[in-house]
Amino acid sequence: MDMILPTQNCPLCGRVVEFVGPGFGRRKKFNCPHCGIYKISLSAEETVIKLPEHQKETLSKASVECNRETILFIWTDETTKQIKYECVPDEDLS
Repeated sequence: MDMILPTQNCPLCGRVVEFVGPGFGRRKKFNCPHCGIYKISLSAEETVIKLPEHQKETLSKASVECNRETILFIWTDETTKQIKYECVPDEDLS
């Protein structure tokens, strides 16, 4: 039997997509046909959905540009409260 994943609007592009989480790491993993596969912390998700469209598109492009061994991780820097992102090995975020 196939596992049915929950869906919601992608925080980056607004399309309805499947996601996994949040788990103990307080982050979700999205699989979006437009933005690719990425992980986002819950605090960053709250901020990202309020960003102007051009900033969301920057994050979407960064996700697509990660190579096959990495995915984009988006988080909030707790000191500056700014959104940060980088391509990281997927297994480091499991």
